[in-house]
Amino acid sequence: MALLVLSVAAGMTTSVSADFALAHWKFYKQVTLPPDMEQGQLVELMLDREVFLESNHGETDLRLVAGRDQEVPYQLVTLAEWERREAVPVEVRDLGYVAGEYSSLVADVGGSGSLHSQVEIETGAEVENFRRTVAVETSNDGETWVVVQDEGEILDFTPADREFRFHHTTVNYPQSAARYLRVKVLNSGEPPLDITGASVFLIEEVAARETEYMPVSASVSRAEDGTTYHQVDLGHDGIPVSRLSFQADTPNFFRRADVEGSDDGEEWRRLAAGELYSFDTPKFRGSNLEIEYPESRYRYYRLGVADGDNVPLSLTDYTLHSADRLLRFQAEAGSEHALYYGNPVAEAPNYDLQQVVPYLKTENLPVAMLGGQQPNQAFTGLDVPVTERLPWLMPVGVALAAVVLAALLYGVIRQAKKVLPPPDREQSS
Repeated sequence: MALLVLSVAAGMTTSVSADFALAHWKFYKQVTLPPDMEQGQLVELMLDREVFLESNHGETDLRLVAGRDQEVPYQLVTLAEWERREAVPVEVRDLGYVAGEYSSLVADVGGSGSLHSQVEIETGAEVENFRRTVAVETSNDGETWVVVQDEGEILDFTPADREFRFHHTTVNYPQSAARYLRVKVLNSGEPPLDITGASVFLIEEVAARETEYMPVSASVSRAEDGTTYHQVDLGHDGIPVSRLSFQADTPNFFRRADVEGSDDGEEWRRLAAGELYSFDTPKFRGSNLEIEYPESRYRYYRLGVADGDNVPLSLTDYTLHSADRLLRFQAEAGSEHALYYGNPVAEAPNYDLQQVVPYLKTENLPVAMLGGQQPNQAFTGLDVPVTERLPWLMPVGVALAAVVLAALLYGVIRQAKKVLPPPDREQSS
């Protein structure tokens, strides 16, 4: 019995296969390689709406194929916003102001040659409701100065009810290795700001590349508690989106809001909360007409705005934003390529290329194009081994086999103790 159980477990282990089988993928798109490309050159292929709708969440079932069944390794890349902020030690001195002109300070980075690209200006805790233009200068000797930013802006908006505060006092400038940094806050006839210090940072950032998706429909409803729900329908689930934006026809407002997602429009899951506002006043001009949330793939989203006793906001132009996804692969010039997808039991492949790409040049790569979606005529259904449909079954089976074997051995030992004669004490002595 023990041998039988172990042989079953061994059979389960050997039945697992990760090879691409053409008959198990529902759809494909022809891939048009860029013209005049070199053999084995790294190229990019942007994924589109149809791929998102018919592939697994996380795009685990994408298979790039050359010819009929030769798998081509790829790296899946999400072009989301990326930022790294590293503090740079500085000594701040020469805090002061020139009456009627500007407030200023000097930050000494030291002689280490550290790179820096952002300064955060620190103000007194009671300094509120200001807006100033900022100029930034750099110097290697503290005597000759070069202007690296003359259109920076810092501002603070704190309403009387203090329900929220918008405080922005950072200024970016081109990356510099200069030892000295001089900051001038132009007062332009206003009283000088109470500047208490500054911090300096090195900022490395990459802007997101996004695709915008417009909902197929939108509706508005109002709850008894004064919340107005703005619901949008993407028409299908599966599209990865992480930001909802809109336009507002209502002037000068501040409202708290949250975003929820749903697969059926009935059961909702809260994704994020934030503040929406738009002001156009002498002291402050600015707006926030969007809410970011963790990337989701729901069909329905709704924005719940706490209007309270106010007239509900008039919102238009709802837009959902998705970070672009693309495949990077080394193309075989002269071969026909196709992207297969639509296998709900497929797991994400693990290619060596994923470790190699970081050491390759990935800027301004040639771009391949996807054709229209086609049904795979070779698709015969997901008649895959049970261990591929249920990947947890193999380790559970092996564990059960080990338990059964241990129980059998324990029973044999107990029976042996009953049958065998006791040891001869005299002989043993």
